[in-house]
Order: sequence, then structure tokens, then C-alpha cells
Amino acid sequence: MVEQLENENRELKEEVSRLSALVESLLQAQKQAVNVQASASNQAPEVAPTSIPAHVMGSTDVMPSMPPSVVNSVPTPALIPQVHVHETIYHSKAFENPNVYDKFDEMRDQFSDLRKEKDLFGKSAFELCLVPNVKIPMKFKVPDFEKYRGNSRPLSHLVMYARKVSTHTDNDQLLIHYFQDSLSKATLKWYMALDCGSVRTFNDLGEAFVSVRPQF
Repeated sequence: MVEQLENENRELKEEVSRLSALVESLLQAQKQAVNVQASASNQAPEVAPTSIPAHVMGSTDVMPSMPPSVVNSVPTPALIPQVHVHETIYHSKAFENPNVYDKFDEMRDQFSDLRKEKDLFGKSAFELCLVPNVKIPMKFKVPDFEKYRGNSRPLSHLVMYARKVSTHTDNDQLLIHYFQDSLSKATLKWYMALDCGSVRTFNDLGEAFVSVRPQF
């Protein structure tokens, strides 16, 4: 379709150029005709006054002769036909694809869900958090936890983690939330797959961590 439009556009330009040249030649011919007519009107012939011979007049009184009136006739200019150039207007057909509108509606619905804090899986940010609305003290500083790599006992790792946050043992939400910072690789994937409904306290998390030890 693009190539066809380019060919039509090129043909239109050639037609306009040809008509423009024709108009230019007609204007030149009209200008030359006006110049010739103007020079002809300025060179009107002079007519000498007529006189009657004396032997014809006889004894009659000589009447003064009146010079004939000279009428300068101005020729009517030739009519030059006017050429009107009408440019052809091409209307391109709109590209219509019903699938485009369906995709647009689908994207609009997804965008509306995202604005309502919904992701593509139909879960809100609240539902994605293992411990939503966790309360972190203002001056709390996250300790530097040693990552669990699966080569030690899970219970030993829990003891080490609890000692790092011993000043906040009464805050189960905080303990559950920052436990992910002490995990890596397979254990971190396990933590991300936990359901908030199955982990209510830090003890629930500890028991689940110890029970899945053979899977790490």
C-alpha cells in the first residue's frame, strides 16, 4: 500500500509540473499578443486632407476643406482560455483490524487493575506480603545476618537469627519479615512461596523451616 501511494504521489507531481509549464507558455503568449497590439495602436496612419482642383471649381467660391476626422481603432484583445489545475485528492483507507481494539480493551482493563493495586495474578500488594502491615520501630537497624546455605542444621540457624534480633522477640511480624534476609537460593525461594495464612507467628515459621530441611 505504501508503494502504491508513493507511485500515485509521483504521478501527481508530474501532472502538476506539466500543467504548470502549459500555464506558463500560455501566459507568455498572452503577454506577447498585448505588446504587439499596443505597438500597432501607437502607429496609426495619417490621412492627408483632400482638396478640389481650381479648374473644377470654376468661378464658384472656394469652400474651405475640412480635414477628415481620424478614428484610432483599438483592436479587441484576443481571449486566452484560462486553465484551471485541479489537484486530485487521494483518501487513504483506514487500517482496521478488530484484534487491535480487543487488545486495547484488554490493556485498558489491566491498567485499571494495576491502579487498584492489583497485579496480573489478581493479588493485591497486601496479599503478596507474608506479614502485611508490619510495624518497624523508628530506630531499628537491620542486623548483618549470615546467609543460610543448607550446609548446617536449620535449628542452629534459627538460634543465631533469634540472637541477632533479641531486642525485638516480642514483635512476631518483624521477626517473620526480616527472616528472609538470612536466607539464600533454595531457602529464599521457599520463603517466597509461603502463604500468609499458614504463618501467623515466628514459631509457625520456625517449625515450617525445620520440617522442610530435607528439601534444601
